[in-house]
Amino acid sequence: MGISYHSYIGATVDQLPPLPCSASGHLSLSTPVGSCVDKFGRVWLADTAHNRVLVFDANMDQILASFGTVGSGSEQFNMPFRLVTHPDKNWIYVTDIGNFRVHILAYTESLEIETVKIFGNEPEVALRGPNGIVVHNGKLCVADEFYEGQHSESRLVIFSEDGQYERTIEQIIPDNGGEAVHLLWPQGLSLDKDGNIYISNTGFATVVRCDWQGKGVTFSATGKCYIDGLALSRGVSVIQNRVLIPGGKANAISVYDLNGQFMGSLDGFFAPVQITEFNDPQTMLITEPFLASLQKHTVNLATLKGGKSRSTKVLKAIGDERDNPGQLHFVTSVVGDVTQTQSGYSSNAPLLEHWIEHQLALQDQLLKVMQPPGLPSWLSIALSAQTEWVQRWQQTMVRVFLNDKFDDPEDLLWMMDSGNYQLQATEDGKSDSARPISLPMLPGSLGIAALTPNKPLPGQLDYSVPLLVVSNYLSGIVTILQYNDTLGELVPYTVFGGLGTGDEQLNQPQGIAIDPTNNDILIADSGNNRICRWRLSDTGGPFLVHTFGRLGSEHGEFHTPSDITVDEQGQCFVTDQNNNRIEVFDSHGKWLRSFGKEGYGTASESFLLPTSIDHENGYLFVSDLVNRAIKVFNCSGEFLESFSGFGADRDKGQLWLPYLLHVKNNKVYLPDCALNRVNVYQFNI
Repeated sequence: MGISYHSYIGATVDQLPPLPCSASGHLSLSTPVGSCVDKFGRVWLADTAHNRVLVFDANMDQILASFGTVGSGSEQFNMPFRLVTHPDKNWIYVTDIGNFRVHILAYTESLEIETVKIFGNEPEVALRGPNGIVVHNGKLCVADEFYEGQHSESRLVIFSEDGQYERTIEQIIPDNGGEAVHLLWPQGLSLDKDGNIYISNTGFATVVRCDWQGKGVTFSATGKCYIDGLALSRGVSVIQNRVLIPGGKANAISVYDLNGQFMGSLDGFFAPVQITEFNDPQTMLITEPFLASLQKHTVNLATLKGGKSRSTKVLKAIGDERDNPGQLHFVTSVVGDVTQTQSGYSSNAPLLEHWIEHQLALQDQLLKVMQPPGLPSWLSIALSAQTEWVQRWQQTMVRVFLNDKFDDPEDLLWMMDSGNYQLQATEDGKSDSARPISLPMLPGSLGIAALTPNKPLPGQLDYSVPLLVVSNYLSGIVTILQYNDTLGELVPYTVFGGLGTGDEQLNQPQGIAIDPTNNDILIADSGNNRICRWRLSDTGGPFLVHTFGRLGSEHGEFHTPSDITVDEQGQCFVTDQNNNRIEVFDSHGKWLRSFGKEGYGTASESFLLPTSIDHENGYLFVSDLVNRAIKVFNCSGEFLESFSGFGADRDKGQLWLPYLLHVKNNKVYLPDCALNRVNVYQFNI
């Protein structure tokens, strides 16, 4: 018995023309995270899932240099994450999180780049997840995100500026007494003018302030050495004497003064991570990893007061749309299967189709050029989304006009390509084989399941092709799609749900399963902390059967249930994500048992945010997010086997942010929304 990596689906578009070249039309980013500005005013960017560091001119018009490939050599990375500039020397520090180390890169004015030193992976240090990094007065501090202390706490690691290990900080001691503050999955770091360290303590959704000895520095507004009450804490930056926290509020950047007083928020973002102060006054760089974008904004933070919200002005945004043929963008779920006998994708006019795709790419470039600098951030993101939505409709109409469709739509692997607002499919599972197969989807489409009715439903166009059930995380709407052979596209059949807490409403629905005993639709209603069971009547109308579960940690309670699967006997298995366990229920929603416990471990029943679950032939397959592992159990909850790997090496099946897995014919399909591909694994009994 064993599980091994097999292949991946999702084209990699990372080739660059001879440099320097224009950043427009040549730059497909993949989940970029860190940025910094060097001594010559140039912008450096960690193109994380492409395992490289890019350098741009100060205006971000030109790509000047690209450094690094995937691997563990001296000029290679496995997920370069955060960057920081040495204040005096021509050095850039890069945290290489998948290789558990830090690079010092030396550069010249003519952009000759070389590795000066690599450190942090020595046995006496053994970094487990180097993320945020700051340098001050000859010392370097690294946030070791996945370090496991005695009580699973993370740590900070202090080095000399040239990479010599000095000490660790495993807890923050408040300067006014009280209990020690522990770190859990710390990510971004920043400094104020006094050299105090600010830590985005992501696991506890706080920002902690301390000195270089680990002594807490109290915020006078809170009386504590940390800021809490945040939605998330993805990063932290001290700019213009303000503390900026991306994710502190949903789709926004929360802003505090240095006393810890909330000043307001900067709205109009999706999921920003890194904020870097730029050389120009009141200007900053902001990465949006899941939008595959680096942006330059301007805002006077001193004008933000009284807890109000305002927008920044977008001066520049770089990063082309991830919509090349075969390319995926924030892929979240899959259903179906691939075989080796499929005949392929029919295109009656491939040259014409290629020409039209090229014209749409030019249209996108033109629209970006025409978008004037200084647009409010909310308007910029809205226009970008609207442009992409319109282009999806244009591409759909082209496919219909050319009669481009799959030859055997009943035998496909369907993929929710959420970032491109569409479903894609493949017949053969090759890396570049994904093709669009739906009308444009609403933003927020997430989970997917295949439903084959016992008999054709009224209005069903093609009974040979399964209905696809799609959850929408943002709207709470579930859409059932059917295949239209005339169009060669998936079109709506019916919808149900809607955002809310009522019995027939949903809040942040994620995974979906079909009960094999009766074709009921079960939905992980994550925001309402329950499971909802729906059914299609003989006339095709959806109705609610029942719900079960509520917020809590007792038997039968949930804290963010994220996915569900149902076995041949009707037993329901639920990933109770924030309770770090799997809960088992009968077909009536009665709790039967639970298994799993909180903790690190890739070959055990320990879980840290189990995200997804599926079953086949008496085996359960669980995607364990923080442990980056696929774990195999029997239906009694006994651990049997696992595969694990953290990183962005596409040849090794490594994982970063795996989402909703699917198992079919002993193949495990696991989409990784940050790596923008679907990994395929083989399970051998």
